[in-house]
Amino acid sequence: MSKHIKVDGQLLQVNKKFKDLKQKQQSTIHGWLYEAYKKQVAQNLTDSEALSDVFEKIDEAGIWIPEHEIITAYRAKKTKYRKRMEATNMSDGFKFDYNAAANYWVHKDAHSNKMDRQQLAERINKFIEEHNTCTLGTASEGHVRCTPIEYNYVDKKLYFFSEGGLKFKGLKKNKHVGVAIYEPYNGFGNLKSLQIEGTANLVEPFSDEYLKLMEHKKIPVEAMKKLPQPMNLIRVVPRYFDYLDSDLKKEDLSSRQHYEV
Repeated sequence: MSKHIKVDGQLLQVNKKFKDLKQKQQSTIHGWLYEAYKKQVAQNLTDSEALSDVFEKIDEAGIWIPEHEIITAYRAKKTKYRKRMEATNMSDGFKFDYNAAANYWVHKDAHSNKMDRQQLAERINKFIEEHNTCTLGTASEGHVRCTPIEYNYVDKKLYFFSEGGLKFKGLKKNKHVGVAIYEPYNGFGNLKSLQIEGTANLVEPFSDEYLKLMEHKKIPVEAMKKLPQPMNLIRVVPRYFDYLDSDLKKEDLSSRQHYEV
């Protein structure tokens, strides 16, 4: 049963609990209590000294709650506040070395067992020819897109027919693209994939190069001409290959091989 007293014309509940406060009031006070805890730790204050500012803020906010309820709530949350502060300090002190991570394979490759260059080129070409679908990565400032798409491999170049899509937003300003071809994951000892970096450009519709790819795809010229607009054809000229094959270890070679055109 609640008990009330009248103070300055306002009826106040004497046995009001912290849990009786509105959720927004509880959240606000918890924020003040956490700041009080940080101050207490930094300045080696007593609970009363640390909470003095909190009591003032509660009064200024016009919130009525017995002081002992605030003290109880504070002491109950101290362990949580300590863990929160420790986690924050760890986060603030954590400095990730992006350059070191980016150069991980570069440094490792410098001391790896490499495949003969011609054999590696043949292995890469075979892997590309055995597949027909990849992920095409395009990007520009503030935009990135990874598109699952069928490719055609002709004259050591990758070609993509496309009606359109957000990948062209990236291609408009950035011709540098990434391509990933891979097999389904079947355990860490059975990895097979190929990452390609290259330069992309659009092929003019019905040019000799365009017609060559249409013939390769067995697309009738007349059928293409009946479309409202011809399909876009993207050409990617590879510059770098990173081939990953767990089976290479059986040949006493590094599972990852780098190839530059």
